Amino acid sequence: MSRLKENITSILKWSNVGLRGLMETAIVIGMAYCGYHLGHQVAWKILLAVLFPLLGFGFWGLVDFHRFKKYGELLRLFQELLVTGLIAAALYILGAHNAGWVLAMLSIVHHGLTYLLGERLLKNRRSLVHKNGAWIEHPG
Repeated sequence: MSRLKENITSILKWSNVGLRGLMETAIVIGMAYCGYHLGHQVAWKILLAVLFPLLGFGFWGLVDFHRFKKYGELLRLFQELLVTGLIAAALYILGAHNAGWVLAMLSIVHHGLTYLLGERLLKNRRSLVHKNGAWIEHPG
């Protein structure tokens, strides 16, 4: 029975990695879609469709949540839900109702599954050093 549980957990973890990738792809496409629909001329539409994802992911990676120690995980979760929720709401408002709902559900399922599996959004940092021509994990 233990082996079956390990296999199911492994499948769920890899499925969640796939959900994460799908969610992040949907966020990029959603940001581009929003930027495109805010422009009035073709040049502005294209420029905003490119700039929105760049600015959005710039904001996404702006803060190193490891600095916040015990609150880092909670802040990271809040940031991810805020970004995903805003994009889902924007898609819905702009008329892409199904896309908005799908993005919201992807986010809820991914984050729920992450915590149900005992995972975290913030992974432990590994310190790497270059020694003898190779990168190795720092022992301390």
